[in-house]
Amino acid sequence: MAYARPSLQGIDVDANVGQHALFNGGSSDPKDGLHGRAYQYEMLEESMKRNIIIAAETGSGKTLIAILRIQEELERCPPEKFVWFCVPTVALAIQQHHAISTHLPAFQARVLSGADNVDFWTEAWIWDDVLKDIRIVVSTHQVLLEALGHGFVRMKQLALMVFDEAHSCIGNHPSSRILRDFYHRSHVEERPAIMGLTASPVVNNRVGTLGKLESNLNAVAKTPKLHRDEMLQYVHRPELIKLTYPANSPDFMASLALSSLRTLYEGLDFYQDPWIIKMQSDPSTRESRAYQKAMISHKTYCHDQIKGLYDKASRVHIELGASAADYYIHQCIQKFQRGAAEGFFVVEGLEDSEKKYLQKKFSEVQIPDQEATVLGYNPLLTPKVQKLFNFLREEEPEKFSGLVFVETRTEVAVLSHLLALHVPNFAISTFVGASSFSGRKTTIGELADVKNQKTTLDDLRQGRKNLVVTTNALEEGIDVSACNVVICFNKPPNLKSFIQRRGRARKSTSKFVLMFEDGPSSEAVSEWHKLEDTMRELYMNDLRTLQEIEILEGQEENGKRVLSNESTGAKLTLDDSVQHLYHFCATLPAAQYVDLSPIFTFEEHSSGRSLKTISAKVVLPNSVDASLREASSACQWKTEKMAKRDAAFEAYAALYKAGLVNEHLLPLGHVDEDVDEAYTAIEKRPSLVEVSEQVNPWLSVAEAWQSLEKLTGSLIKIEHDENIIAEMMMLLPGALPDTAALELHWDAKTTFRVTIKPNAITAGTAITASAAQSTYLILQSIFKGKMDLDRRDFTALFMPYRVSDLSAWIEMNSGVVRADRLCQDDLKGGAGLVRDPTQNGLSYVFRDVRYASLEDIAPDGPMDLDQYETRAQARSNGQINGDLPQSSASDDIMDQDQNDGDGTCVLIEMTRLPKKVDFLHRMPGQDAKIGRTSGVQIMLAQRCEMDKIPFKYSQFAMFIPSILHKIQVAMVVDRLCSTILFPLQFEDRGLVTIAISAPSAQEPGDYNRLEFLGDSFLKFFTSLTLVAEHLTYHEGILSHQKDHIVSNGTLALAAVRVELDKFILTKPFTGVKWRPTYNHEVLGNQLPKSRDMSTKTLADVVEALLGASYLDRGPEKALKCLEIFLPEVPWSTASRASEILYPVYELKIPFSSHLSQVEQLIGYEFNLKALLVESLTHASHIGPNVSASYQRLEFLGDSVLDNIVTTTAFAHEPPIATQDLHLIRTALVNGNFLGYICLTHSISLHRADPVADDPENVSTIDVTYPFYLWQAMRHASPAVRIAQQSCLSRLESLHDAIPDTLTNGTSYPWSLLARLEPPKFMSDTIESLPRRHLQRHPRLSRPLPLLSRVSRPDALPPPGYESRDCSAASEGGTGEAG
Repeated sequence: MAYARPSLQGIDVDANVGQHALFNGGSSDPKDGLHGRAYQYEMLEESMKRNIIIAAETGSGKTLIAILRIQEELERCPPEKFVWFCVPTVALAIQQHHAISTHLPAFQARVLSGADNVDFWTEAWIWDDVLKDIRIVVSTHQVLLEALGHGFVRMKQLALMVFDEAHSCIGNHPSSRILRDFYHRSHVEERPAIMGLTASPVVNNRVGTLGKLESNLNAVAKTPKLHRDEMLQYVHRPELIKLTYPANSPDFMASLALSSLRTLYEGLDFYQDPWIIKMQSDPSTRESRAYQKAMISHKTYCHDQIKGLYDKASRVHIELGASAADYYIHQCIQKFQRGAAEGFFVVEGLEDSEKKYLQKKFSEVQIPDQEATVLGYNPLLTPKVQKLFNFLREEEPEKFSGLVFVETRTEVAVLSHLLALHVPNFAISTFVGASSFSGRKTTIGELADVKNQKTTLDDLRQGRKNLVVTTNALEEGIDVSACNVVICFNKPPNLKSFIQRRGRARKSTSKFVLMFEDGPSSEAVSEWHKLEDTMRELYMNDLRTLQEIEILEGQEENGKRVLSNESTGAKLTLDDSVQHLYHFCATLPAAQYVDLSPIFTFEEHSSGRSLKTISAKVVLPNSVDASLREASSACQWKTEKMAKRDAAFEAYAALYKAGLVNEHLLPLGHVDEDVDEAYTAIEKRPSLVEVSEQVNPWLSVAEAWQSLEKLTGSLIKIEHDENIIAEMMMLLPGALPDTAALELHWDAKTTFRVTIKPNAITAGTAITASAAQSTYLILQSIFKGKMDLDRRDFTALFMPYRVSDLSAWIEMNSGVVRADRLCQDDLKGGAGLVRDPTQNGLSYVFRDVRYASLEDIAPDGPMDLDQYETRAQARSNGQINGDLPQSSASDDIMDQDQNDGDGTCVLIEMTRLPKKVDFLHRMPGQDAKIGRTSGVQIMLAQRCEMDKIPFKYSQFAMFIPSILHKIQVAMVVDRLCSTILFPLQFEDRGLVTIAISAPSAQEPGDYNRLEFLGDSFLKFFTSLTLVAEHLTYHEGILSHQKDHIVSNGTLALAAVRVELDKFILTKPFTGVKWRPTYNHEVLGNQLPKSRDMSTKTLADVVEALLGASYLDRGPEKALKCLEIFLPEVPWSTASRASEILYPVYELKIPFSSHLSQVEQLIGYEFNLKALLVESLTHASHIGPNVSASYQRLEFLGDSVLDNIVTTTAFAHEPPIATQDLHLIRTALVNGNFLGYICLTHSISLHRADPVADDPENVSTIDVTYPFYLWQAMRHASPAVRIAQQSCLSRLESLHDAIPDTLTNGTSYPWSLLARLEPPKFMSDTIESLPRRHLQRHPRLSRPLPLLSRVSRPDALPPPGYESRDCSAASEGGTGEAG
């Protein structure tokens, strides 16, 4: 499978933590913004009821409220409507667009500004193209005003208008005209909702403007009332410091450069201006309007440049001092002269004659010694600047982060230079308004360079700079990191500036510094405070201060309501209800970036006697079921604390009634007795437990012999290379179960196939004695030393299949004869085992007869054939003489009949009889012995004896232990299938055999592969059942109960309870101690025995039987298997779960257009849209009527995904080894890999972008952009957004390496995925999506198309796929840990 490289086109990967301040009160710590605080939730709820103006301190998180409001609106409004976000400046528009698009990536957002040449969009089709499929537009007020004015945009198209810095919506401001001329004149049903954001609803010092503002916006100003105490925990009021300085003295030293510049300016000859000369030289231009105007005003472009420089230098001289003015004039003139010399000019539109004129004039300006100008001696600086220096010198630069507000851009440039010289311990930077957006023309007096401030705010956030000199550009809107010192070098022009500048100092223990000249002007500070207090009285319903709240909350109120449980005596009162509710929330499943604390909101009520009472509402985290998530106080109270307790009491009572709180009034799943007992058992269970000995099926056979009525014969056929070697009949007093064919390994080269045809014949009891004697004859040829020679009550009897007279056969094949006689009678075909009496009857397998010279035979014993032939060859070559030593035995041979007189004798060619008894397994190293020697030996025939019974029967006797073992296993399986597993009616009992065979039993197959499969089905059915049967259980309780059900302890107890333990095969067959079994021994050995067994083995066998059940007849039989072992669990089928869950999600909900894109992305259209919404909802998401988080669905989806991957890998051909199956599953369902899928899985969408190379010929171009799955997640956490952006940054550096390794690599990219480190919520999103089993008519065999990237066979890593760092899998997490 080829993994496509992810494209990051259109995705902002700037993980700037500083943007966090937009949502979180200026804090750059993501932990501070886990979710919207209570007052943010309150404001969001208010905005859903009516149009409001949110009046809250700078840094209190108004932007987050606006974003949540936008999300709520877009999820419920028709897809053809969109949101318009109005801001005062282009810079702020760009910033807010960045914040909105990164927090709401599922919705397409666009900035419209002068940079797009919107002034030239004079055709409706351009606007239609550009706004098609755009859900959020961010622009200045003027852009929207002109679009409405020309009819390109209509009010009825807008679902919501957000006005940032809403205090400007008065007078003739463009925002006010939008409301006056279009909003209020449209039909009520066509009007969009409105939200205003402001830190100060008053722009100037007139309080009465608040009412006008509310009227214009058709909204009510709201600030959190009873949450002000909480709000002040996050919005820190700075300490107000007044710095006074003396006025400039009359003898304050003048600036030499300024005086020279003044002389130049006052001495300008108007008629020598090059533009005037040019106009006068051409009679045709003398009547021009511009010339006539210049002649009246005596102003030209060159004149204005010199005057502008002089005016700015004069202000610098007054505010900063003579040396500052000298420095400023020097820098401006030097910049202009350098531009002239190098061929570029900072001033646009100058003709050559004008440039030369200005060069000449500026060369006349006298500038003092540059060393003095640069150093700026203190006598040449104003007392105001000296006061600022002294203040900064007392601060600690290491802990400092501050702003200095000045009035002009010129002061920014010069003061920053002075600060760098006189307080060098500070890292100075500058920031001015980006006026270039509106086409601002540069002048000679412009020193501030906007290009140099691109990184200023980032540098301040990261600590690379700690002091920024700025204008009012940083007063409002633009995201600035929280500062601990804000200095107003000049008096704030109005109350709005005062409030907004003060809001920038929002770190704890911060300072807000106002600089005043000695005199009565300092009284303005107290006037501002009075005005601010008066203004707040107009829109705050609660006039209490925090001190008043404390007094009121100190009142005692009695509440006697009690929740109790009679069986345990547990009680809950109002006094401890809040603590209990917080404890319950703390036991909810922990999730990163989520605050699990309950949110309390309050409402104030007034009675006829003007007595105010309070009611409360509590909202629990969205991991709690929606029906239990909100509760309100049953009564109204005088104090907030009692209203809070009442709401908490009602919430806890509802949780108790729903079964989420147990009889001890403690959270279920946290102290649940059954769960705790299960976990205790799991943790303390011994690794080995005493269980029953393996069942002995021969006991029932021995008992049947005692009441024998008839015999059943089973045909045993032994074949080699399609040749029948032997056919034997096994007689038992009852039927034999089907036994699979088996292979017996005689040696490294020879393997026999044995088939058993059970119950082939039925015989009477008369044959019993002969069959017993036949069995004895066959067995004694091999096991004579292990047999009781006086007994014939064998448990299993054997006899030749095609023998008509068994008695005659027995008589003919009993005993031994001398081998030489058999050889003379030419009985090779029916030869029995060859035995050497001189070596305790050592047995050999007869091969052939040879005739040879006695001189070629060793004196004593057998000789290897290779040695014999070498010796014979040497004699024939004359290399060995005839004088060989001979033993006395050889002398005897010479006298025997076999000596023909010519020195020849009869030899037996034979091979050693194998010592092995276990023919089921190849001997270790057996293959290595092949080819070393022939293994054939030579021995004199007259030294040997030979059994009369042919060798094929002796060989069969050697096979009997192996054959009986296989039959015994078949009988055990038959007993198991007839008892415990009887309801399952297994068709393939071979699966059962494998399922009960532990690896230690060394059977041809063990349970490991089936256990791997069954484990997956156990988790799937457990998850499905718990989700269906417990609709209000949150993921924490579900996980606890699932862990209990699927634990090894639970499964081991279940196995012992149904007596499965006695059917488990654990001991390997070796045959070493095998001896024939006799009925009297079996019947006399019935005392119960036990054995030790691992609890894991017991659990594994249960899971293996579950896997076998699935393979035998599908998931229905697997579920029946679970009902056998765990009958206490009310198991649900997929169809039953669907019937239960379908009504839960069969809701009519707003369906946003971006959800259709998600369906396209995952390749499936949901019938139950509520399922899709819930599966995309993070636990941090808040808001009225918000759906539950995806945690329950992710809990189920984890098992579904695991099952899909497991069954796909298991079905792979050729079969994959068990250890590789585990590796493959880990590789495909670990959190890092699923997160990578979430990050890179995308579809292409289209939109139109304007092309404005020629402003007067605007067109649009179709642009393709990717839409990723991760963008669809609904959340309300700035920390989530930061985590997303940070992960995208890491992906950008890995986006080539990971797909290359997955497609072409020889090892799985554990380390690369670990470096990617996607947040867990990304893998959770993947796991929460496989919901088809909750739809009607579920088909588990058809996963979502999205999952084909994970589960299709060609996506599986090949068996043996190397893993150089498998430990990384556990670090990344697995689906099972999800």
